[in-house]
Amino acid sequence: MREFDVIVAYEDPLKRLGIKAMLEAPKDLKFNLYDEIRDLEQLRKVIVSLQPDFIVIDATLNADQSGIQLAEYTRRHSPRTKIVMMTFSLDEQLVQTLQDLEIKWVVFKAESVENIKKCAWRAIHNQPYISKVFRDDWYQDLVPVALKPNEYLRKTLSKTEIKVLNQVALGNTNKQIAEYLFKSEKTIKNHRHNICKKLNISGSNALFKYTMKLKDVFH
Repeated sequence: MREFDVIVAYEDPLKRLGIKAMLEAPKDLKFNLYDEIRDLEQLRKVIVSLQPDFIVIDATLNADQSGIQLAEYTRRHSPRTKIVMMTFSLDEQLVQTLQDLEIKWVVFKAESVENIKKCAWRAIHNQPYISKVFRDDWYQDLVPVALKPNEYLRKTLSKTEIKVLNQVALGNTNKQIAEYLFKSEKTIKNHRHNICKKLNISGSNALFKYTMKLKDVFH
């Protein structure tokens, strides 16, 4: 059985109970939760001594910057710990701070139970998880735009298909596209098939070649 030590740095007792319930694991996994620690100084000591696998932090802990400071402290004193940040909003400054701290797991506080479980699963497997409501803000400066959709593409393809097409234009594999869009490789393959069908193109590399021929391809 695989065991994981998890610190929950959250003031709201109901939210802590909710997180605890959400981390009910399959039989082959066990989460050791440390969720009763309130004092920040005590939290810091436990982080240093325990070197936990995960820490779940409320970005607005103590209604100030304590959550961010705790994340910074964790990164310095327990670098192997995976930090999961929970927040209601994500402005440009917070995005930059979290990216500077190399935090890969950002969860909307009102996220569904199923999606928080998905976040836990992805964290265990070292795969990033950014709640859907934050993804556009999170990735806007990280992912280059290789393809500027023209009017024909906007009318013919869905928004998700345009995102897939942009990833194809960047030369990314189905696996890389799936990780970026938080979908399965099978779903990405289906999207590519539908795009080709809508654009009336065929062939293993036809989609990439198509993006290279578009007048609006740049960079």
